[in-house]
Amino acid sequence: MILPVALVDRWPADEYKQQHQTIESALKHSVADLLRLRTEVKMLKQIEQDWGLCPIPEELLTKDIRNFVKRQGGEALSNEFIQYIIQQDAEFDRCLKFSDYPAMIMAAYPESRFISKNRFWEESADILKNPVLIRGISSGKIGKYVREKDQDYYFIETGYLGNYRCPNNRTGRKVYHRIEKNAMQQCRILDVPDDRYRELVKFNPIMQYRGWKKPGSKILVVLPTEKPFQYYGKDRATWIKQVERTLKKHTDREIVWRQKASRGERTNDTIYDALDDDIYALVTYNSIATVEALQYGIPAFGLAPTAADPVCSNDLTQIENPCKPHEDVIYKWLSSIAYGQFTLDELLTGQAWKLVLENDNYPTFNY
Repeated sequence: MILPVALVDRWPADEYKQQHQTIESALKHSVADLLRLRTEVKMLKQIEQDWGLCPIPEELLTKDIRNFVKRQGGEALSNEFIQYIIQQDAEFDRCLKFSDYPAMIMAAYPESRFISKNRFWEESADILKNPVLIRGISSGKIGKYVREKDQDYYFIETGYLGNYRCPNNRTGRKVYHRIEKNAMQQCRILDVPDDRYRELVKFNPIMQYRGWKKPGSKILVVLPTEKPFQYYGKDRATWIKQVERTLKKHTDREIVWRQKASRGERTNDTIYDALDDDIYALVTYNSIATVEALQYGIPAFGLAPTAADPVCSNDLTQIENPCKPHEDVIYKWLSSIAYGQFTLDELLTGQAWKLVLENDNYPTFNY
């Protein structure tokens, strides 16, 4: 199995460092605890949901949970038990805060290597004997360099769909993360089944594709932060002026500007709320919003590489004639998107990495 070198940005909390001679083993320990906490919290919440069942199903009981229930006397759900769930959930969040995503993906494999991203340039000759695993647009220059040296890299970033609040994700955690080979976006449509997309819809029903919506009257422009502009060597303020000038030249529709807010604000005022406001089409630079708009049945214009490239427009002069592929094509594309993003559980157990390697065996879907 291919095991890339994980270039890590974040290291574990101090209590882990104090228990190990090397930072790498400390990180593997913390990620193992992260998986344990994730499993336990899921079991606790299912017990809470099914508390009326008697006895509690054996498969839901870890040793720690069994002892806790025993101490509580096995009586009706108590405030103490609720607080225990909250406590373990908070501990998971704390552990996640100090966990590096490339490390999480490789932690299930004992022979994997972790190296600080800060050491890459001075040790690249040795590191590039293997593929590398990187995260974030700030690592884009490393990815370019790796390809110039004829080596593979795998890029991790926030998933495209499914990270908003829903009954299965009440806090709006980033549940899904994407992993791409030699690219920062999934730029092709994999000819894959729709099983993972159906699971995504089951997790969050708003992800159900319902075809193209009746056109609205407004154009929604989603403004990214400075980072992508810096990466592509563009000026954000200039880009905004160009977009406004081009739109006003080719349409008389109202333009709505949406700034990128904090993660917390976006989970309350979601992109779907914005898209419901009589929107005709969405325009952005390289935002995930292109994927979200198309999944929601609204045409999109992406003016830098995005995962929506196979099914969206990139020429603003055609704002009144947006790309609208057949709905079967959009569904096929969404099925492909689902094969390129993975849950936290899949990352932590090593399943995500196996699926990434399997994706190499799928042909490309063309239309």
